[in-house]
Amino acid sequence: MPNYAAANVADFGKIIFIPRNHTLPALPDMNLLVLKNEASFQAICVDIEIDAVGDTVKNACNNLKQALYMYIMQMVNNYDGNVEAAAKDIINVSFSQGEIKSQLFAKYLETMRAYLL
Repeated sequence: MPNYAAANVADFGKIIFIPRNHTLPALPDMNLLVLKNEASFQAICVDIEIDAVGDTVKNACNNLKQALYMYIMQMVNNYDGNVEAAAKDIINVSFSQGEIKSQLFAKYLETMRAYLL
């Protein structure tokens, strides 16, 4: 299991979900961390623990957008197109607890505190 306590944060922020049509659920804003690895960047949606890599921060974030879109569409498909049921499941996942999520959220809060001070 990775240890995010010593991770180098390149960027952070929020992921804002704005559905463009009725086939995608409206979801709460979620926390974003972008970590700098040796040769790449890792963009992580902290709340649902999905990540993507890229050679730049922008590339990693764009890859994360695609991964999140595929995840959301798969969840909708799992519920035979029932967007409301998929949204409830995604929200339940985003509010679940776990060791990795706790580490990531602690790193997010630490980064936000440092930014504000």
